[in-house]
Amino acid sequence: MVWRRLLLSLALLAPTALALSSGGCAPGDVLSGICTTGSIGDGTVDVGGVSHTPGSGGGGGSGTSGEGSTRVPAGPPVIWKCLEVTCSSDTPGAAPITLSDIASFRPVPGVQYMEPNGWMVPGLDANFYAATGQHVVTGTLLGQAASVRFTPVAFHWDYGDGQAATRPTNGATWAALGIPEFDPTPTSHVFLEEGEYTIRLTIDFAAEYRFAGSPFYPIAGRLPVPANDLHVSVDGAKTVLVEHDCVANPAGPGC
Repeated sequence: MVWRRLLLSLALLAPTALALSSGGCAPGDVLSGICTTGSIGDGTVDVGGVSHTPGSGGGGGSGTSGEGSTRVPAGPPVIWKCLEVTCSSDTPGAAPITLSDIASFRPVPGVQYMEPNGWMVPGLDANFYAATGQHVVTGTLLGQAASVRFTPVAFHWDYGDGQAATRPTNGATWAALGIPEFDPTPTSHVFLEEGEYTIRLTIDFAAEYRFAGSPFYPIAGRLPVPANDLHVSVDGAKTVLVEHDCVANPAGPGC
């Protein structure tokens, strides 16, 4: 267990070293192992630092607090925000990175599409799908250069007719799926009544973060991000007999 006596400060726990110093030890120096021991102010913070190889159980070290040796636990580096005077990485006084900490990292919203485009036939499947995917956004996290990776994990469709659905996939066109038009798909929906409808899509993104040189680590929770709305008409279909198709006669009925 690693104990820190902090007063409205941030502690950085890394597998290589732990450091706080009166000289203003930068978090990047902690990650690189440059800073290892010291104290802040008039004894408000006093922490011993050690060098540690993940899985080895840690090494010994001591500060001037008289509390004995300090050990860094094995495992990935985690930023711990110490919110109380006394805290550690496994007590209620410390908290890991949360979605609120990455508020400045904004995922790219998905784009919603449908086919047929802009209209539907009552009783037949209309196919909805979204263009989105995993992507990385760079920025600053707790004063350090960092990357956040967003992955779409759930798709919430509100069809505007009183029906809604949550799907694990963003869907695809009928052509990409290799099926005929108006066939049901994992993301299609059947409208029963004629009228005007607004279809809304919200995409849930899972988030992971990393600092320079580290792997990605997950952040608890999901981030819901709205996509664009679709405003469409549901009209009855009429069948007519024509001499030519729309390619040969673009001005023909239904073209």
